[in-house]
Amino acid sequence: MATEALAAEVRTQIGSSHSRRLRLEGKVPANLYGLGKDTVALTIASDVITPAVMAGHRVIDVSVDGATEKAMIREVQWDTFLSHILHVDLQRIDANARIDVDVAIHLRGTANEGVLDHHLHTVELNCPAYAVPDQIDVRIGSLRIGDQVTVADLALPEGVTCNLPGDSVVVRINEVKDVEIVQEDVTAAGQPELIGRASDDEED
Repeated sequence: MATEALAAEVRTQIGSSHSRRLRLEGKVPANLYGLGKDTVALTIASDVITPAVMAGHRVIDVSVDGATEKAMIREVQWDTFLSHILHVDLQRIDANARIDVDVAIHLRGTANEGVLDHHLHTVELNCPAYAVPDQIDVRIGSLRIGDQVTVADLALPEGVTCNLPGDSVVVRINEVKDVEIVQEDVTAAGQPELIGRASDDEED
């Protein structure tokens, strides 16, 4: 979770041409909205917002004109090659409120036997707005055939709960099944039909 406030500046000009100029200057256009306040158009340095997004941070502190607000990263627009952020939408949140948020499941280690069946790639968590986990780690290196990890087995931070049923399967190790290949017997196939003069028996 991000702890350092990200510096942002208010932008007075909007439009695609102005946004392109900002990106050439190494800045990312952003909008900050929510909590009954006016939407504010911002710019954030690319080398500031990009590491936060790449690290999986969902909630950040944004510093604008000396005031710091807590916000959730709601939408990130990337370029075609997913190398540069084009725009970010930030939603103000109440630091004292609890929120529902989808958090990624991160598998640690390698399955040493069987076949890994990864059921859930994200889980919906309910947590304080100031304590959104970046990811939930699941260790799979010690799992054996027939073992599984359910939502109830997840190690969640204090004060964080999961909205899914506890018996929901996150990962399971299945046995490798031999696939029997059945070769079709083509020798018993009908002989090609000869088209021509009928036999004497057929004429009779």
